Amino acid sequence: MATPGRTQKQIAERYKGNLGYYNRKHPWRVARFIVSFLALAGGIAGIIVYQKLIFQRKVSEEFFSSGRISSHHAKFEQDCAQCHDKNAAMGSDLTLAKFKSVVKDRFHHGIDFKSVDHKCEECHEKNPPFGTKKKYDLHEPNVVENRACSICHQEHLGPGPMKKVADSQCASCHADQGVMTASANYGKQLPPERFHLRAYPPQQIVFERPRPALGYTQVFSSFHREHPEFQLIRDKASDPDTLRFNHSRHFANDIPPVKGQKLDCNYCHKPDPQGRFYERINFAAHCQSCHALQFDERNPTLHLPHGDVNLVRTFLRTLPAQYAELARTKNEKAPGYNDVKTFIAQQMNGLRRQFGSDAAFENAVFLEVDPYKKEDLAPTKANFSGCAHCHAVKMEGRTPVVTKPYLVDRWMPQANFNHAKHASVSCEQCHAQARQSKETSQVLMPDKAKCVVCHSPETKKVSSDCITCHTYHAPGQVVKVEVRADAGDSSFKRMLIDSAAR
Repeated sequence: MATPGRTQKQIAERYKGNLGYYNRKHPWRVARFIVSFLALAGGIAGIIVYQKLIFQRKVSEEFFSSGRISSHHAKFEQDCAQCHDKNAAMGSDLTLAKFKSVVKDRFHHGIDFKSVDHKCEECHEKNPPFGTKKKYDLHEPNVVENRACSICHQEHLGPGPMKKVADSQCASCHADQGVMTASANYGKQLPPERFHLRAYPPQQIVFERPRPALGYTQVFSSFHREHPEFQLIRDKASDPDTLRFNHSRHFANDIPPVKGQKLDCNYCHKPDPQGRFYERINFAAHCQSCHALQFDERNPTLHLPHGDVNLVRTFLRTLPAQYAELARTKNEKAPGYNDVKTFIAQQMNGLRRQFGSDAAFENAVFLEVDPYKKEDLAPTKANFSGCAHCHAVKMEGRTPVVTKPYLVDRWMPQANFNHAKHASVSCEQCHAQARQSKETSQVLMPDKAKCVVCHSPETKKVSSDCITCHTYHAPGQVVKVEVRADAGDSSFKRMLIDSAAR
């Protein structure tokens, strides 16, 4: 290796005279400093002057807009005060001290969303779900800290519909073990009546499952992977309805067509006018055409009334009058009273021979479980004589009590579902177990795996975003419950620390 020609000391001597370079004033450096200072000072002064002019309504606010707003809020585009609190950093009472205070607060704590959130709530709470004038609590009661509206619903990103809430916003909590643990612990401090207070139309029957001990705080990041199984499937829930119904039997090949149509799902399950849900099953529209409650084979036009035990008992006790009216209606020659009386006697004697006695006939009407008497022949419509064939019936003294059906309208109240959007999917693709179902207690709802077939990024068929099925906002709380002050005032950071300590 060659020996250096000069020592380090000799090299350093060369730069000895330049040690004060940065201490000497240089024309170009002075010029750059002056220009930068004037630009910054002029910009601040311009902003203050422009804000003053805006406050006096002399100029447009468009200068301060970071971009066009969505079509949802387009009518507010020229009125920033609808969303932003201009008094926070401007206005007629703007002072240097106030300006410095705002800047210092933003520097240490970031952007303050409280004023914007307040504006959002003022506007959106005027029309809460189903007309209830209740204040939104935003998310579930056990949320450790409600997120600002502006974090998920971002504006000034251009015209058109507002951008959808990204899954990452949901995952920022639901994929974080610390946050979910804190939420579970916080939920333990709240009384049960704070939860499951969703408002539904009064005509709907909702299948509400008991809330899990830790709430819905399982950690997951996506629907198609870690999302827990649907609760009613996970819990192996049973249908609470006591009505006896056999889906499998109604799919059988020996069931004749009804009104020229083979029995299938669509015969009974009809979509409502909006197509989102299905109309409730009722006897007159869906059952009566086959189960006509004809008790007399010789007079098939006579039907027992349906839906009221007292009305049925009255009908049975006035059977002679029913037969008399039938005789007058059927006989075009208008026979005398004696002929009608004979007809009545014949029909009543025929019923006694069929059932044994008047008491046995009434007993069969209410309590007969299997009305098919003719084992070797195809059953006729006149065989459907017993309420207990479909309903749970018990006797209270001498009075029969028929349990009314409990027909659930909403099976998964935690999620949003629209049948109209699934019109291209066959019923059996989601409810395949219906063909084999013989018990009413079987819940025929699809499990998560059936939904993932389509709702998955791998299939690339349809959306699998969180907001496809869920909304962040909890409905207005109906019950006012006092919560411990220390729990309600706890900060998000404090909550995480406390949860770790436990």
